[in-house]
Amino acid sequence: MVNPYLSMLTAALREQGVDVQALHGRSGAAGGRGIVHVHWPELNLHSGKLRWALWGTGKLIVQVVAARRRGLPVVWTVHNLQAHDGSRPVLQRILWAAWPRLVTGWLSLSRNGVDRAQDAFRPLRRRPSRVVPHGDYAPVVHAPDRAVARGRLGLPLESRVLALVGRIRPYKGAEALVEAVAASPSEDLRLVVGGACDDAPLRAALERTAAADPRVRLLLETLHQEQVDDVLAAADLVVLPFRSVFNSGSVLLCLTAGRPVLAPRTPVFDELAAEVGAGWLHLYDGDLTPEVLERVLAETTTLTGEPDLRRHRWENVAAEHLAFYERLLRRSTARAGEGRR
Repeated sequence: MVNPYLSMLTAALREQGVDVQALHGRSGAAGGRGIVHVHWPELNLHSGKLRWALWGTGKLIVQVVAARRRGLPVVWTVHNLQAHDGSRPVLQRILWAAWPRLVTGWLSLSRNGVDRAQDAFRPLRRRPSRVVPHGDYAPVVHAPDRAVARGRLGLPLESRVLALVGRIRPYKGAEALVEAVAASPSEDLRLVVGGACDDAPLRAALERTAAADPRVRLLLETLHQEQVDDVLAAADLVVLPFRSVFNSGSVLLCLTAGRPVLAPRTPVFDELAAEVGAGWLHLYDGDLTPEVLERVLAETTTLTGEPDLRRHRWENVAAEHLAFYERLLRRSTARAGEGRR
């Protein structure tokens, strides 16, 4: 599944009358009233070849410097504090030393993220900021019938189904979930792990465990949205046993689909759990064990209604972005006026 975050944000901003364009060369400079908004400045670090990582990162920095010289505010949404896979550590250090000094203002997806971002990037303490939550996945998620979804996935209708969906990376703890299911004596338990896995040792470890337990189903490939919908509709509980987390769109994806979620206790998940309503985001301490899975599965059997995602509706998220853009534009105009005096 390709992360649709940017396409959903773009559509919501356009609904509010914002002209959104990709950053190419001098685009956005005309008229002097515009915002350059960057989400993942580290993205080019994942390039397979060093020269492309250098070229892509260097190009972004040149574009941002040029925008600043033309008086355009530069906004950064802090999705991550580092590249997920730790790729190119030397280039990362250079990027993170320079990047926070180039931005005019920044956004955090959670209140907890503000302190962590400021601790990681001290120049951000002197930049305007705002907390704007991650939008929900209502524009892309659909809810097929559970029986149909389980049939397509080859799952018994009467089984209790756990799921993990999204790109499978080492920090997401997929092997801990597979091992917890393998250690469970419950014959009616099933697990579906869906998402591309590019880490060869992790993939091999998951496949070894799954080969010994027919209750585990691995779909280690890029999933189309329809396949994601099937996995979520089939699940009684989605488990996200992340070893580290700063922000997680995966939780919003699952909650949008009306699926309860189990995740480790962290400040960001504590914050979200208090917001979405009792019974939707379950948190555990310590190791993920069969006992934890059984306890939370039992607690979700009487869950009714839907999670409270009002703050995450895209019309609200877009309005908060627009308010922050206007704040930076007013600030930029005022400074330009002072410079002409």
